[in-house]
Amino acid sequence: MYIPPELGASFMNVIRPVYDGDYPDHEKLRAMWDIMCDMQGVVLGQQLLRRIGSKVFAGPFRGMELSPAMIRGRVAPILLGTYEWELHDAIEAALAKPYKNVINVGCSNGYYAVGFAMRMPEAKIFAYDSDPEAQANCKALAVLNGVEDRVVIGGAFTGAEFEKFAGEETLVFMDVDTAERELLDVERAPDLKNMDVIVELHDCIVPALSTVLPFRFAPTHDVRVIPGAAFSFPLEKVMGSDYIANHFDNLLVTWEGRQSQTAYGVFNRKVEKTEG
Repeated sequence: MYIPPELGASFMNVIRPVYDGDYPDHEKLRAMWDIMCDMQGVVLGQQLLRRIGSKVFAGPFRGMELSPAMIRGRVAPILLGTYEWELHDAIEAALAKPYKNVINVGCSNGYYAVGFAMRMPEAKIFAYDSDPEAQANCKALAVLNGVEDRVVIGGAFTGAEFEKFAGEETLVFMDVDTAERELLDVERAPDLKNMDVIVELHDCIVPALSTVLPFRFAPTHDVRVIPGAAFSFPLEKVMGSDYIANHFDNLLVTWEGRQSQTAYGVFNRKVEKTEG
């Protein structure tokens, strides 16, 4: 782990209260390790911004200009384009389909909503989030990337909205911190049977979601569960000759701050085969 000399004192000021805390040493070590990794992730992200600028470097949304709200904190995974890299193949496959609508539930800062709008010029993106700040950030990102005319931003998603897209080619892209259990119910929302779905499965909060949801969709969809996995990015290829190569930093720069593995569900409608 490379720590810039000028930031050594700042690191220690943050860690010292934890070190001096009145709780078991093994808990102190875990807390200090988490803080160090988080701070180093921020440092690496800021170094990358200075080296490669504020456009997404690779991945399905390469070339997206990041807004000021997105380049604070641990920006590196999004900036490099490695964010949720496990889904990249599924996203590319979705981009090749003639969707009329993309329903992005839990749009957050707009990375996916705007990314899909950029890559799907014929589709309209419906971005939902219950957080007003997230809605504002999503709108700002859409304007920055010139797709605001095709990104419709809404508040909390209840599930009743699925009916609005009945009979149209629609992709559902969802990240809602366990609310997928209630929202992705084909009995309550039968229109889901004719939609494709990509969803983050929060087994780390509600166990067995990666079993329950595929079971629901199996009769009408080809279902696939993709486990989370680490990703190592060769920073030495983009950071310049004065960068001191460090294998741990290559892993840390893509770390998304998850405390446990996250799985993803990809549910594509079954295609009826015709005889002939």
